[in-house]
Amino acid sequence: MLKKISLLTLLTLGTLSAEDTLKPILQMGYDFGGTKLATITHEDYYGRSTYDIRAGEGLSFEAGAVLGNDNSNMELQLLIGYKFDSDSADNGDVTWDVVPFTALAMFKSNKWKFGGGVTYHLNPELDSSFPIYDGDNNFVSNGVNDKYNNAFGGVIKMQYRATPSLDIGLKGTLIEYELKDDPSITAKGNSIGIVVSYTFGNERSEFR
Repeated sequence: MLKKISLLTLLTLGTLSAEDTLKPILQMGYDFGGTKLATITHEDYYGRSTYDIRAGEGLSFEAGAVLGNDNSNMELQLLIGYKFDSDSADNGDVTWDVVPFTALAMFKSNKWKFGGGVTYHLNPELDSSFPIYDGDNNFVSNGVNDKYNNAFGGVIKMQYRATPSLDIGLKGTLIEYELKDDPSITAKGNSIGIVVSYTFGNERSEFR
């Protein structure tokens, strides 16, 4: 599937013309899913609750550019961002974060956009400050710092144009991370999420 998505992106590059322009884009989203990396337990007057940190889950902020023109039914989205999830308890906190680079080829039809592309995630890392003890209650370390290798993945996206500049949609990601210290240990970052995009300079644009 990743090969098919990459081919779609390359084909879109081949359809771009001299009329195409670059327009800035900002995107925010939240993803759900992926391998469970850590569980944080909370205790208060109301009882006990838990929160899971997952490799595909988290809030993301992205910025980049849209390459295309108002008379074309294709566009290329280029994005770089920061995605993270975190939680805290009385004795420490846990953070999972990654820096994604993404290129998407999108087909425009009326008020909809459909497409996909490739993503490259830099510096996937799970960091915690919780004290760790062994079976005899002896202090072992101040927490966990699991660093994963950079990884390629695939992205599919569907968006609805709420206004000429504002798009709301769904995004799916397929990716897997390998632990640097032991590549046999992997974490799937597969996820589905909600995304909101704002493209500057689209006030008068019309899809074909």
